[in-house]
Amino acid sequence: MKKILLSILAIGSLAFADSDFEGVIESISDADKTIKVNGQIVKVLPNTVIEEDSCYLAWDVSRKFSELKVGDIVEMDVFPSNNMLTASKIEIQCVKNRAY
Repeated sequence: MKKILLSILAIGSLAFADSDFEGVIESISDADKTIKVNGQIVKVLPNTVIEEDSCYLAWDVSRKFSELKVGDIVEMDVFPSNNMLTASKIEIQCVKNRAY
């Protein structure tokens, strides 16, 4: 019985764990506080951590939702909530030498 209960708890906790999601921001809705990445709408909460990779420095730089831009390459920790993905962390990737 103890093994079964532990298995159920472990499986249930996977549903709430953050997963990595990365891609390019295609659109931003300031009204809904959402971004569209790889065709997927992602909700950004007031407590979502947003950082920008510092490009050669030892630390990241804190950013705000208003500083996100279409075309930014982002890596996010997301979790499902209310039938959509919600970001707990967004990291804007540093891209210095883009081909275009």
